[in-house]
Amino acid sequence: MINRSGKFFCVLIFAFLLVGCISVPESKPAEPVSAEAIAAGDVENGRALFMGNHHFESGGPPCMGCHNVGENGLLGGGAMGPDLTNVSTRRSQEEILEILSNTGPSLSPVMQPIYVDFPLTAEEQADLVVFLEASTGQPESDKELLVLGISLAGFVAAVGALGFIYRGRLRSVRRALVNKAQKELP
Repeated sequence: MINRSGKFFCVLIFAFLLVGCISVPESKPAEPVSAEAIAAGDVENGRALFMGNHHFESGGPPCMGCHNVGENGLLGGGAMGPDLTNVSTRRSQEEILEILSNTGPSLSPVMQPIYVDFPLTAEEQADLVVFLEASTGQPESDKELLVLGISLAGFVAAVGALGFIYRGRLRSVRRALVNKAQKELP
């Protein structure tokens, strides 16, 4: 007879065997980008893709969720990834394309699981490369203090609004306690 822990391990082993038999569909790799495609790249479409104003064909998240480039966006981009302003002076075009296509030795270990199921098309890669190259010479912007200031102002405004809304609440509670205490006095 098998006890409870034995049954658990049998079910666990069966689950592992079952998972090993299930085939996971392979994601399609990103399309290779030619020099002609990069030459025909559109800076404005690259900016729109980066900022999320245009969606990637595969439905992947916009670059601006993690990265920042120059003065783009009112509050800048994300701070999780590196600032990509002047990235074309630090990395070659081939390295940038390897990262955008999720292939090669320049592969980002953070971006790879995010975009493995959402590969960029050759046109999207070309537009992003041209946009990143156009950022050369722009000043890097750090808008974290602006975001912190706006957050702090919002917090102060919320506390002020709640204080205004509930300003008489404690007085009414205190008044009831005082009246009750006065009635109980001889």
